Amino acid sequence: MSKSPGHASGLFVLYLCVVKSRQDIIVARATPPGAGAIAVLRVSGPGTLSLIDKLLKKPISQEAGHTAHFRALHDKKGVIDEALLTLFKAPGGYTGDDTVEISTHGSGYIVERLMQSICALGARPADPGEFTLRAFLNGKLDLSQAEAVADLIASDSEASHQAAMHQMRGGITNEISSLRTRLIDFAGLIELELDFSEEDVEFARRDDLIQLVQETLGRVHQLMQSFAQGNAVKEGIQVVLAGRPNAGKSTLFNLLLEEERAIVSEIAGTTRDSLEDSLVVDGIRFRLIDTAGIREATDTIEQLGIERTYRHLKGGAMALYVFDIASGTPEMLQRDLQDLAGNTRELLAIGNKRDMVADSDLQRWAEAAERGGAAAFLGMSGKDEHDRQRLRQFLYENTAFKAISGDQTLITNQRHFHSFLKAEQALQRVNEALETGISGELLAFDLREALAALGEITGEITTDDLLGSIFSKFCIGK
Repeated sequence: MSKSPGHASGLFVLYLCVVKSRQDIIVARATPPGAGAIAVLRVSGPGTLSLIDKLLKKPISQEAGHTAHFRALHDKKGVIDEALLTLFKAPGGYTGDDTVEISTHGSGYIVERLMQSICALGARPADPGEFTLRAFLNGKLDLSQAEAVADLIASDSEASHQAAMHQMRGGITNEISSLRTRLIDFAGLIELELDFSEEDVEFARRDDLIQLVQETLGRVHQLMQSFAQGNAVKEGIQVVLAGRPNAGKSTLFNLLLEEERAIVSEIAGTTRDSLEDSLVVDGIRFRLIDTAGIREATDTIEQLGIERTYRHLKGGAMALYVFDIASGTPEMLQRDLQDLAGNTRELLAIGNKRDMVADSDLQRWAEAAERGGAAAFLGMSGKDEHDRQRLRQFLYENTAFKAISGDQTLITNQRHFHSFLKAEQALQRVNEALETGISGELLAFDLREALAALGEITGEITTDDLLGSIFSKFCIGK
């Protein structure tokens, strides 16, 4: 199939980038832009040490790797700054090439002048993700570990940090290695049988091979099932606040966030559109969505807001149905919950304004919530600051995605999930072929398909398109 000129041009540019990554000296600021106490510049590539020597009165190229040196940096105008230079000699550094990290004072002028001086000596500015791309090309990281670097930088909760660290330390790599080893051994036996097909030789019992494939399928399926939790850990658990107008959704939204994010009014239907924000509870990130009240719309704009509420409910992992415990009835709550039960994955009931009813009445509401299909019920007051912590704990206790252990492998990447899906489909064909006695040639083909799909995850099998898609999303300097 022919490819467009633009596609071919893109591949050519990416090819040049890969070649440059191996040969050029690259430089980038590794700390955020803006003035600060310290800024770090990272310089890497063959010839880096000789280049940095040209900025120094006392060279560092003959010093041992993994050492730090305090030096004055000079250009043609004079002293740029006094800085700490950390030296990593190939292949011991992050990229696998000679690397120097320069810690200067965080002046924008100093950083820019130093960047210009380094580039004038033969370096070039690094592309996004190019340091990590070089680490991958030099065998310091596999592809799943490289992706974990970006996840680690983006992590904003304890759970997402743990998942990224486990992946960066080879959690998924070890899983893939184990699966591929078993399948390669299996494929070797099948290929050997093909070589002796005329002699009708069987090198492995079919029952043993069926058991091996089914065990491998089981592990692949377990990893795929972990994607729901992994994606929630990485992106945050979506929590939709829904209910009738003026039930207190926006009040609870503000209470959870500890700021006035949503307009609160006695006028029903104040919220016409959705508001989103996030909070972290015990290491788990929740993405809160305050929505328009559910009722018969009075105008077109309100109708659009209500339609959006239902879309959020269908896409959310959890719905908090907020109701006014002082003005409604348990029967009304039960009907409302039953109407929503098929529109969301997990439904929780929040009885707001509990300070206006007797504690003995709360049990009736809890029973109505259970009959309506709610997984749990909480009575609280939006005016009570102490209830904020109760509500946060209620969220945490009722999510299926609790904190993860340090050695737990979760699939957090959509690309990995689709590769596992392709491997699962190929292994299912292998299993069917073994049970029905289909020829070894087809078995071998499907085994190769499964191995290729697993190899895509760690980068044992890659394409230029794949590398470009992954590393272009990295920040410059990493």
